[in-house]
Amino acid sequence: MKAVLALASRLRAAGGSDTRTTTALAVLAFAVSTALTLSVVGGLLGFVGRAAAPRTEFERMNAETYVILAWVALVLLVVPIVTLGAAAARLGVARRDARLATLRLLGVTPGEVVGLTVVETAAQGLAGALAGVVLYGVLLPVWTLVPFMGSHFSVGELWVGVPALLVAVLAVPLLAAVSGAISLRRVIVSPLGVARRQTPRRLAFVRLLVALAGLGLFMVMSMVAGQFGPAAIAFLVGSLAVAFATLNVVGPWVLGLFARVQLWRARTPARLLAARRLLDDPKAAWRVVGGLGLAGFVAGCLALLPLFTSGAEASPDERILFDDLATGGMLTLAIAFVLAAVSAGIAQASAVLDRRRELALQHLAGVPVELQHEVRRREVLGPLLFVGVGSAAAALVMLSPLFGFIAVQDPRSLGLLLGCLAGGVLLVLGATEATRPLLRQVLAEPVVRPD
Repeated sequence: MKAVLALASRLRAAGGSDTRTTTALAVLAFAVSTALTLSVVGGLLGFVGRAAAPRTEFERMNAETYVILAWVALVLLVVPIVTLGAAAARLGVARRDARLATLRLLGVTPGEVVGLTVVETAAQGLAGALAGVVLYGVLLPVWTLVPFMGSHFSVGELWVGVPALLVAVLAVPLLAAVSGAISLRRVIVSPLGVARRQTPRRLAFVRLLVALAGLGLFMVMSMVAGQFGPAAIAFLVGSLAVAFATLNVVGPWVLGLFARVQLWRARTPARLLAARRLLDDPKAAWRVVGGLGLAGFVAGCLALLPLFTSGAEASPDERILFDDLATGGMLTLAIAFVLAAVSAGIAQASAVLDRRRELALQHLAGVPVELQHEVRRREVLGPLLFVGVGSAAAALVMLSPLFGFIAVQDPRSLGLLLGCLAGGVLLVLGATEATRPLLRQVLAEPVVRPD
């Protein structure tokens, strides 16, 4: 173990500024995911506390409804939060795999390779978790400004407690270590293939079947839940989580199909290069645009809000409930879009560093810098629109047994959905464009590095 720890520090030092950059990005991603997870759980505990000890007649009559809605919001946010954390563990994975594959070819055992990765990613996860706990504490006063149930939460109501903080500090490094170890399958099984930069196998069609099964499960549960009373609500929320999580399974496969269509239609060098990059690694492309795909799913679910918040003759209590539905829905969507932008920006920065050698070779071969920027823009914009609209449509289809397709028939709902998707696309594009200075820095280095 001592040898592994000593070698891990040497590998980090050998990576230079690139390793420091990816480490900082990973810590940032873990910090954001930890802080938002604790914030969402704190909101759920706040509603649970008011349901257990209602202070007003309104809370006594409606607190259970708020708890159910808080669980739904938690389900809609926990998947992109966990996805961001898992993606953080894979930052710089291509360069790390290349270094570890070389060590494997030199005689380092698979166990030592796994140990090196676990030490590196767990350390990043621990640093991010600690920073996330601090960020959660900073955000607590901000969340108290949001009104719910006719009043504001106190900091004490939103405080998750020391045991929950300890769980977060332990769980985040564990998630990082597991995600990092899973990413080593190619290094352990075929280090020579990694060293030679062989293209990974195509994604299996079974991913689509898994996604269809997840969506079908929720649709079936939504049709029969009313026959089994309140107990079925837990199963309905659980099936929503399963259906939502399957987007991460089918997303890369769908992007692979999209890339083949784009490759067939390519008529310019920028379109051709962008399609080739997408087709070469759809999983990496999904890490950039997947956050918006998950946020688009949330937007599709929340497009029904105008149908519930436009009662003409609502009582004061109903008006409070409707206003809180709108507030909670928009807050959930805002957090989802922030997660999408952070995920896209971090993944795009990591992709630039992972492709340093490829980008440098293209630059030395005479590819203009502006063409590089256009390729990156097309590599993101096309999948963004495709994934955002597709995930929102999937949400509307999944909810059709409960509400039909009234969301696309009502102008207010359709306007809300299109406005949210447009704002999300612009936000994610802005995050990816923020990595332009990093690309210029990479291309300014004339020497092609071996890693």
